[in-house]
Amino acid sequence: MKSKLYLAAACMAIIQVCTAEAQVAQFRLGGADGLDWEEQTLVNLMVDNTTTLGSIQPLELKPDVNVVTQLRHWTRYRQPIDIDYQEGMPRVWRAIGDVSRPGHVSNPMEFIDGDLNTFYEGRDFQGSGGLGGIWGEFYTLDMGMQIPADHFKLVPPEGNDPFFQEPYRPNYKFEAYELTASNDKVAVESQLPPQFRSGVAGTQETDYYLPLDKLLARVDQNFDAVIEVDFPLQYLRFFRMRVLPDAPPKFTRYALAELEVYGRGFVPRARWLSQVIDMGDLINVGEVNFGLSTWRRDGDQLVESPAAKAGVNIEIKTGLDDGPIAYHSFNDLAQPVEVEKDVYAKLKPRVWPWDPPAVGWQGVIADDINNWSFWSPPIRVPGQRPRVPKGRYIQLQIQLETEALWEFARLDWITIETSPLLADRIVGEVAAVDQLRPDGKVPQVLAGTRTEFVLDLRAEFSDAGQQGFDAVRLGLPSTGRVLGLEMGDPLATVEPDSIVDEGGELAVYLPQMIGPDTNDELRLRLETTVYGASDQLRAEVFARGGDSLPQSVEGGDASDELGTDQLRVLGSSGSLESLLSDVVITPAIFTPQGDAINDQVAIEYTLFSVLDAVEVDVELLTLAGQRVRSLSGGVQGAGHHALQWDGRDEANQLVAPGVYLARIGANTDRGRVVRFGAVAVAY
Repeated sequence: MKSKLYLAAACMAIIQVCTAEAQVAQFRLGGADGLDWEEQTLVNLMVDNTTTLGSIQPLELKPDVNVVTQLRHWTRYRQPIDIDYQEGMPRVWRAIGDVSRPGHVSNPMEFIDGDLNTFYEGRDFQGSGGLGGIWGEFYTLDMGMQIPADHFKLVPPEGNDPFFQEPYRPNYKFEAYELTASNDKVAVESQLPPQFRSGVAGTQETDYYLPLDKLLARVDQNFDAVIEVDFPLQYLRFFRMRVLPDAPPKFTRYALAELEVYGRGFVPRARWLSQVIDMGDLINVGEVNFGLSTWRRDGDQLVESPAAKAGVNIEIKTGLDDGPIAYHSFNDLAQPVEVEKDVYAKLKPRVWPWDPPAVGWQGVIADDINNWSFWSPPIRVPGQRPRVPKGRYIQLQIQLETEALWEFARLDWITIETSPLLADRIVGEVAAVDQLRPDGKVPQVLAGTRTEFVLDLRAEFSDAGQQGFDAVRLGLPSTGRVLGLEMGDPLATVEPDSIVDEGGELAVYLPQMIGPDTNDELRLRLETTVYGASDQLRAEVFARGGDSLPQSVEGGDASDELGTDQLRVLGSSGSLESLLSDVVITPAIFTPQGDAINDQVAIEYTLFSVLDAVEVDVELLTLAGQRVRSLSGGVQGAGHHALQWDGRDEANQLVAPGVYLARIGANTDRGRVVRFGAVAVAY
């Protein structure tokens, strides 16, 4: 139950290919003939879509342009209550406390709007003590992401005080100030005043101010109405400006109009999120292609630079409805219940830890995982397919990145292949052959042990014009093989036309088409090995003939004989005796003398029960424990791995003949796991 977001009509972007005859169409965004970037923007975080017509690129900071006014989506408070807030949106918040003027509290949003006519001014300004008391006044700017900054500016209003007719400049200047900065989001957001920190008694008002970890300036006697702070150019995200009273503990006169930040160079990261795009009907998604060029600034010119260390990450997700975000409140039992967005906006926000999870209060805002897919793995090169499920709605997330201050990547256009569904649904479920209906519907097998599985598929058709399919592509947890194929009703063994290894995936070509006019069931018998605590069997179907795209298989109830209703398999915890095991070194004796015979040794091992990738390294040691060589396996996931050693030490010299120890180590969140093996070197 979600209110609608702004939608884009997809057929406007399927450039002249959205016809009844065409199966595969091209959805196009950007360029000369695609949808306009600005019109499709939901969130723009440091993306420049105006410098080059039809393209987007990271924001470039100029020394004479205030960055604050270039950023969109500013929101208030350290913990924003804006229900549309997303990580990366810039924020501004005022120090704890109120002001002495009854009924008026300065709104820090006035200080980032670029308008000198919106400001706060007052006399005899001071804290009121207790929870509201502060010593001095301070404001924090969160730019959302890091920027290359080198200048900060505090600007008072222009003109005169309307009551006393005193000029704001210099009469309302600040006598002292301190500017600090940080890139540590966790530290900044976890900072709390003493009254919220347990075990702190007798706090002073000065304790309410907590500086950030990078000191940019501290001035104890200021003579300037406009405060300007220069500092070395560096990447920064958070800025905290503290101004001190001229007659402690109060400001005799106080006026502030703008907080400004300046810098130079291209931001290292920029993010663009599209609106929800309505494709008009359920579709399958195919290849993503795009035009990307890399550039560098050379003086006043931008020069195309293919060697620039800059690139793009493109992610896609698909949905069955038009709202990828789910909003929740609570029922009488304090359980979360989903509500419409407009209803959620009228509920009381939960700001403090003691706010109750009760009826009438806002609950969690989360991705709608029931009707929307997860974001696809990042697409970095053209021609990749995101492997997202079917959907009527799509959303794009684009991140532009650069490693150098004066280099950037420009995304000119992007196209996404789409085609109608092959069937309404393709449902699949998998089970171990000796446990077709496991307890709890959870298939469990021995991790690291070759296991035979049964995969049943069922197709649902509602349209006689749907094409159907005659091939199945399988992504197994590890290297495996197809043992048999059954089709028909009842199932009978048949020979596939062919089985093709596609470099990690197996394509099984069926002897006949499964479509609206057939009621054939489909069963595949497979053999593979599960290494992780949980592994997903991926499957999709496609048609060899015609112009169409593959369609993902959904986990569900595909047959009466199997009782798992899913494509996920668990590795039995009893079999996971060690995260790092099965160490094998071959050959047992190797001779690295350059004759191309046994010149290298393979150090093989298996990682079990790895949910997230871990870092692996191998050290070669003498029997006395002296290290002669280190090998890095990088970040690796569950499965079988191998590293090669050429018999040379860190100085690239051949080691002396003898027996060496290979120490294999894996750094996990549970600690470091180490295993040993022996290596013999002979000449």
